[in-house]
Amino acid sequence: MRIKNIKHFLSGLLCFTAAALTGCSDYLDLKPLNDVVLENYWTKKSDVTSVLMGCYESLYSSDCITRMGLWGEARSDNMIIGVSSSRDLEQLIKEDLLPSNPFCNWASFYQTINRCNIVIHYAPEVQELDPNYSLSEMKANIAEATFIRSLCYFHLIRAFRDVPFTREPSIDDTQDYQLPATSFDTVLANLIEDLEAVKDDAQLYFRKPNPDKQKEAAERDNTARVTRPAVYALLADLYLWKGDWQKCIACCDYVIDFKKKEYESLKRRLQNDVYLFNDIPLIMEKTENTSGNAYNEIFGEGNSFESLFELTYSETFNTDNRNSYVGDYYANNSSNSLSNGRLAPFDEFYGDLPNKSTDLFNISDCRAYESIYQAGTTQYYIAKYAATRVTIDNSKTGWRPEYSWRSSNYAHWIVYRLTDVMLMKAEALIEQGSENFEDAFALINAVSKRAVNSLTPGTGEVLKYNDYKESKEDMEKLVMDERHRELMFEGKRWYDLLRQARRTGSTKELALIVTKKQVTNISGIQIRLADPNALYLPYFRNELKVNPYLKQNPAYNTGDDADLEKN
Repeated sequence: MRIKNIKHFLSGLLCFTAAALTGCSDYLDLKPLNDVVLENYWTKKSDVTSVLMGCYESLYSSDCITRMGLWGEARSDNMIIGVSSSRDLEQLIKEDLLPSNPFCNWASFYQTINRCNIVIHYAPEVQELDPNYSLSEMKANIAEATFIRSLCYFHLIRAFRDVPFTREPSIDDTQDYQLPATSFDTVLANLIEDLEAVKDDAQLYFRKPNPDKQKEAAERDNTARVTRPAVYALLADLYLWKGDWQKCIACCDYVIDFKKKEYESLKRRLQNDVYLFNDIPLIMEKTENTSGNAYNEIFGEGNSFESLFELTYSETFNTDNRNSYVGDYYANNSSNSLSNGRLAPFDEFYGDLPNKSTDLFNISDCRAYESIYQAGTTQYYIAKYAATRVTIDNSKTGWRPEYSWRSSNYAHWIVYRLTDVMLMKAEALIEQGSENFEDAFALINAVSKRAVNSLTPGTGEVLKYNDYKESKEDMEKLVMDERHRELMFEGKRWYDLLRQARRTGSTKELALIVTKKQVTNISGIQIRLADPNALYLPYFRNELKVNPYLKQNPAYNTGDDADLEKN
């Protein structure tokens, strides 16, 4: 695990541009740091804020965003090889993984983690020195850094299982940063402990919404930096993986109640845009003038009412701050062309839509058309994030969705949003037992009703409670399918399948699901995935060379890697 020490980090750090996070907010208008001498640093509030912005900058990097997307999607049933896939990407999708595959390189996450460790280490010292740096500001900054660090570790343990874990920053050249791997469960417990300690220190808003302001001015600042609802969303996710259902539900309730209160305070301005679905406010798919409205706001514009935390990319303020994952892997949309997409959707999900339903999508489900674009009769492309706008009119026969494509790679990347949290709560309720099935179904059905424009109870709804209520297995499949529909291509699907496999103690269902997309060696892949170790990525070979305490995942322990470990 190679991590640049703080002297090198500070000497090369350029502060992250304000607009990359939240527009032109004053609190991000910071000067870059060049040739900083450590002894003269960490004396004032702006020193902390500058390095904190470096944590965000690192999280936004091409290496991080690419792995956040690929680790959560490429091995799932969602994605197949696109038109111009690289050999390394093909190996990932075809379960032909080797320790030399660069997508197994975790360096960018550990660089981000170290930046967060630096902030958490020095912020208390600065607070004692700078009278303008209040205790509450210091705690809020530490909460932001703790969230980012925890998010990075959460991705790492879901991708690799056991990983080196430390809260200590690499400060000087003499520090030993070679560490053995810590177990998944131990890292998970530590992340929960860290976030529990800071969850109420994070700010609710960075600029509190004002009903008299336009939406862009009112809400945009609340989703691109870590706020308290975002911390609770991540905590809910961690508790879901731990199997602590009641604490997961409590965290989800905090987020849902927060959004309900926000809706009540902004109701006058949101009344033609947001509607209560089973008493939870969600953006309507179809308004008086716009169809596909929820997609256009959540993914086209970004920073929507439903967003809790997202990585915000902006051409207006920083032309170098691009979402390389969406641009390079979903599609290359220059000249409105999708022909160079390096990843493609598994076409079975789209099938003969909108003429008839598929096993996954109902014919009236707007998410099918917002996620997948059909060109001609046999070509399918990933539309989510690539399109800025999708127009859907399923009220007449012979209709086809219409798309406005993103001409540049500035799509935001959503880490958590309200419907994700609703479905986390539904999953936890189901695992608690049959007495909670009806409450879980209400949450799942609210998400589904929005997707099919069902505003009147009992009319146009796709899901019926009586079809699922008798069986826990049916309810579990229902929530998994709804997460599949709602969160397709958002870096969640492989992790959902993995969580289910860990819970049941069996890889069989996961192997059957993910091999549906494969064309060759299906039985061989299923045999390989029968080994629970194979559900995780191999350690990158270069890491084995520099860290003698790291032992290769047994599923990938080739002769060469065994020699590396001996040496």
